Amino acid sequence: MTSSDRLFALATILIVVRHALVPTPAMPQALWRRLAHFWHSEERQAVWPAFVATRLGVLVAGFLGVVTLGFVPGSELFQVSPNPLYNLPARWDASWYLNIVTRGYEWDGNPLREQNVVFFPAFPTAMRVVGSFLGRHWLSAGLLLALAATFGALIYFYRLARDLLDAERARTAVWMLAAYPFAVYYSAPYTEGFYLLGSVGAFYHASRNQWGRAALWGLFVGLCRPNGFFLALPIAVMALTTTLKERRWSALSWSAAITPLVGVLSFSAYLYVRFGDALVWQKGQQAWGRVFVGVWAGISALVFDRTQQIGQLGVVGYVAAFPYDFMHTMCALFVLGSIWPTTRRFGPAYGLFTAINVVPPLLIGGMMSIGRMSSVLFPAFLWLAAVVPHRHTAAWIAAACVLQGFIAVLFFTWRPVF
Repeated sequence: MTSSDRLFALATILIVVRHALVPTPAMPQALWRRLAHFWHSEERQAVWPAFVATRLGVLVAGFLGVVTLGFVPGSELFQVSPNPLYNLPARWDASWYLNIVTRGYEWDGNPLREQNVVFFPAFPTAMRVVGSFLGRHWLSAGLLLALAATFGALIYFYRLARDLLDAERARTAVWMLAAYPFAVYYSAPYTEGFYLLGSVGAFYHASRNQWGRAALWGLFVGLCRPNGFFLALPIAVMALTTTLKERRWSALSWSAAITPLVGVLSFSAYLYVRFGDALVWQKGQQAWGRVFVGVWAGISALVFDRTQQIGQLGVVGYVAAFPYDFMHTMCALFVLGSIWPTTRRFGPAYGLFTAINVVPPLLIGGMMSIGRMSSVLFPAFLWLAAVVPHRHTAAWIAAACVLQGFIAVLFFTWRPVF
């Protein structure tokens, strides 16, 4: 019996058991009612246009870039099909997730060689499960999962924004996050959709004192990415705020702050059993140039190196010589600049979430991948939606969409925009 056969058999058993315990309404009927209710809901109507326009827009821009501009000679790192449309998801880190799905985790003890142990298990595991039902088209499964997770994340984000802002500004927040130039990764087999879904879900439920659900999302985030355990800090701040407000201690609220750590520890325990070292996921980061050299050295490299380059070349010369660095620097300045106003407007947990997810990567890896990392820092987009005047929002979103299309072309034509 294949893995897909086992999954189908398990699903059949669960359906039979459910029908035996709850014979009415029938599962298809109940599911249809829920779908119909959701389709007519305010949140779906707010999110769906932004989701479709930006996610399909990225894929269309990427495909047109491939067939018109082509690739830089020698840059195409891997290919799963000669068909450029079917091969579209086969880009950059997608190869690592495909490698995990088909070969499992591998580690040879050399921290200076790029290896797949640095990629956490939530996304490749889901790819394996869904791909089993799709004829083992693993990357197609990864793309569908990324899109589905992004849609769910935007639904949660709208709900959270609706609790903090009025309906129009909540809708604007969704558009600004979805249209962010580096949000192209939500249209690729990457973990950004998963991470955003878990983070926003945890914040939303924690803000409503639904700590059990927040804890589950925290565990999910801890299994998504190496920085997933950082979620523990802002959730702990929310738990502390609730404890002080209600003047009573709740074990359930603090469990939500622990589960992101449980996720990371679970993966570490697996790696210890498998390779005899629980921290190979951290040691393997050296191969990607992510090494902590000290706070001052990190700040010096970030600030003084760029000011020196601008002093020597001028602004235009710097941008022309280091265009990718310039783009990532702009993203870093945006999210760093949002930390204090976000904290003042929405509370310390929101500012802390942004700070803890951008400052350590900057100190460890510099501007590497900061554009991608900034795309999931949802508090920055809440703040942006709150402060941009209504009459200017359309222009902001249009400009962001243009830049997102540009980044999509770079990404899908194998330009090193990562």
